[in-house]
Amino acid sequence: MDKSSWFYQVMCWYDGYWRRRNGVEKFDELLSFSFEQYAGERRLMNDQSWVEPGDWLAILHFNRECFVSISANPKDKLRNALRFRKQLLLSFSHLAKDLTASEKFGRVKAFHGVSWIPPHGEKLGFLIERLPDSPLSRLRKIYFSILIKTFFPHLVAAEKNRIQPHAYWLTRQSLLNNFAAEAQDEYQLQQS
Repeated sequence: MDKSSWFYQVMCWYDGYWRRRNGVEKFDELLSFSFEQYAGERRLMNDQSWVEPGDWLAILHFNRECFVSISANPKDKLRNALRFRKQLLLSFSHLAKDLTASEKFGRVKAFHGVSWIPPHGEKLGFLIERLPDSPLSRLRKIYFSILIKTFFPHLVAAEKNRIQPHAYWLTRQSLLNNFAAEAQDEYQLQQS
């Protein structure tokens, strides 16, 4: 979509407004977070820990700007996926490093997000659930379609029939278990 179009400008304004209204804080180039208390039923995570009603969650949000460098060339699909994977691993490594040092993450029991990105990440500690068909899921699917058409028009053809909202969960301990070593290795490289 043309960045000078009124619809693109409205969507940028709405994205900024929604983030301010919901207290979304930018963490790095890829991730932002908002914080909320869990209001659902007690749930067992894949590391055998529990998320209880009232526990604090860090809600994951992708920054749309991080997708700007994605190539529209279908031949670059693998390169785009590898670039995104590298950026994601780096972001979560930084998060693991900040988890114990940052006061705002001190009370967080788990990280949670809903995304249109196809499920991946179980080997890195994520618990991934396809959201059941419901009015809210259908609304999310429509919203994700609008976001893709507005901000990532080159992905429309590839994602047209694959858009399905999934919930992603990552406990504090799974984050540390799967990403703290990478954060430590990166820190050591930066110091030498």
